[in-house]
Amino acid sequence: MRSMSESGPPEPLQRLGERIDKARLQAGEGKPKRGDVTSGGALGFGLRVSIEMVSALIVGVGLGWLADHFLGSRPWGIIAGFLLGSAAGFVNVFRAAQGMGRSPPGGGRG
Repeated sequence: MRSMSESGPPEPLQRLGERIDKARLQAGEGKPKRGDVTSGGALGFGLRVSIEMVSALIVGVGLGWLADHFLGSRPWGIIAGFLLGSAAGFVNVFRAAQGMGRSPPGGGRG
């Protein structure tokens, strides 16, 4: 009887390994790449952008409301907070759109 270290894996295991490799390659072809807006990546990007915009507005308006509450400058704090929150939201959206076509850090290997 031969040992595996002398001649490699037995024939059935080698064929199984080849079939697994082939199946992995075929399955990997259909996956959307990061930043791909033609498939499921567009929905994720849209949700991310909308959440960033809404959260920036909420934080800006909240800080403006606090400023109005403690300084008695109603409604100027809320107005200023809304404008600053909107600006911050647009900056976040712009940064996300700029980085859309780039690959993830580390070359995409995980």
